[in-house]
Amino acid sequence: MPSDSKFRIILFLSGLIFVPVVTVLVIYFARGYRPDFTTGQIQPTGLLVAHSYPDGAQVYLNGSLKSATNSTLNLPPGTYQVQIKKDGYHSWQKKLLVEAEVVTRATAVLFPSTPTLKAITTTGATLPALSPDGTKVAYIRTPSALSQIYTLDITESPLGLINRESKLIATLPANHELKTTNYELLWSPDSRQILIIVNPQTAYLVTPSDQQSPIQTANAVVMQNTWTQSQKVVEAEKFRTLPVPLKDLLASASARLVWSPKENRLLYTATASAILADNIIKPLLGSSTQPQERQLSPGGVYVYDLEEDRNFKIDQLPLPTPAAKSAKNTDSSSLQPENAGWSWFPTSSHLLKVEANTITIMEYDGQNPAVVYTGPLSEPTAIPYPSAKQLLILTNLQPTPAAATPSANLYAISLR
Repeated sequence: MPSDSKFRIILFLSGLIFVPVVTVLVIYFARGYRPDFTTGQIQPTGLLVAHSYPDGAQVYLNGSLKSATNSTLNLPPGTYQVQIKKDGYHSWQKKLLVEAEVVTRATAVLFPSTPTLKAITTTGATLPALSPDGTKVAYIRTPSALSQIYTLDITESPLGLINRESKLIATLPANHELKTTNYELLWSPDSRQILIIVNPQTAYLVTPSDQQSPIQTANAVVMQNTWTQSQKVVEAEKFRTLPVPLKDLLASASARLVWSPKENRLLYTATASAILADNIIKPLLGSSTQPQERQLSPGGVYVYDLEEDRNFKIDQLPLPTPAAKSAKNTDSSSLQPENAGWSWFPTSSHLLKVEANTITIMEYDGQNPAVVYTGPLSEPTAIPYPSAKQLLILTNLQPTPAAATPSANLYAISLR
């Protein structure tokens, strides 16, 4: 019996020592500490979490293949050149800082290097206009004896379908011949109505439904002013939620402010020199380590990250001569395409630009630009699907007989 008691005491004391030691080791292991057999010490490491969409890509560190995506790597603290590659897709790369006990994420959205195109319309289309909520596209069918207005639902169905049939929603009066160069399609801010502008005084108002909708005549100027004021009220409410230092700077030294779809980032153009204060928002652990620019210069196009307090310069508008600026009596940014032609992609992590029959998608920090389409465009427009799986363009890819009038159609560019 004494020997049994002694064994129990030893077992109890061992447990008191073993359990805390193992617990501490597990905690340190989870925080990234690993044994360094060259020094005989336990050294802190950082975690690099690599993801790709689509998955199955290869992860390279400083030029050496390390693993596949959707994996976690323990790395000594330092700066690494990270590349993510997949056959048939544009490669992704960034220089990332891995810090001790911090999770660094490398999330690569890969775009196909040779995307496929699918015809969405075959009977002609023109003037495609995206609704403010990003779910529908309105367009005029051409050629047609009558001016017919169609809408196309570009959302993803519960079954995963993203290409649906267009719906005829209205036919304009027969006394208006189809002169689409004089028309303009404009959605209401709530995406519930469409204004077909014939001239400043003449317009038709349509409320899309499952069947052809009756049209109403309207004054184009009055309707546009009403909708503009309504949109300004909404934008003003969102602007009030910004931190005071950021709000003051944007109010005095920026223009063309555009929120990302998730409202976590801001795209804008600087109109004057200014300095964006540090630590407007408390930075998060594992925030982006890409070079940022807090010194604003006139004509610079920037993206401010409201979650990580990072400000990235993505483009620069050419500044006009003093004579040209005086003649226009306006700031330099108004003489150029809004935000140098950049607009938000549905991911809120990417920007989109259409230029010279080329469509480019780029990350919001100015990294990894990918040309996803090069070819003819009937209009300099690219409309992203909410799922970010496709882009809608207007082009004519069919040979046209010499005596016929070229007819453009809507095509979907596959991105996934």
